[in-house]
Amino acid sequence: MRIRLARLDETDSLSALAVASKATWGYDEAFMERCRVELVVRDEHVVKGLAHVAVDESGAALGFYALKEPGERSAELDLLFVAPAHLRRGVGRVLLADACREARQRGWSVLLVESDPFAAPFYEREGAVLIGTATSPSTQRELPLFEIRL
Repeated sequence: MRIRLARLDETDSLSALAVASKATWGYDEAFMERCRVELVVRDEHVVKGLAHVAVDESGAALGFYALKEPGERSAELDLLFVAPAHLRRGVGRVLLADACREARQRGWSVLLVESDPFAAPFYEREGAVLIGTATSPSTQRELPLFEIRL
């Protein structure tokens, strides 16, 4: 597995990967439709070099992450999703480590993560500290808010 920058021609396929990955938590179609807008890889992610893709030896996407710049010293993990066929195989751990590396390289000292409640144990295992909650703009539910000190 290697990680590379995302390309503009794959924003749709990465967004579809995000939807498929989130759906593995068992959410119904109505819920998935409401949160779909939050699962989009935007051109801005790619143009600014904030989206990275984990690929296998054939170049197939295993997962990806995208950062966003909410503050001067902090970044936010905007998206991190693993293709359903590759869940629980270490891809998420590699992507999160690379997101932290990228954030440090850009001079940020904190990475904020608004996590799906089902993904919260993953972030806790990876050393993220729960600092509160955030409200999802699409579903209005409270999401765990984590902080990773870089």
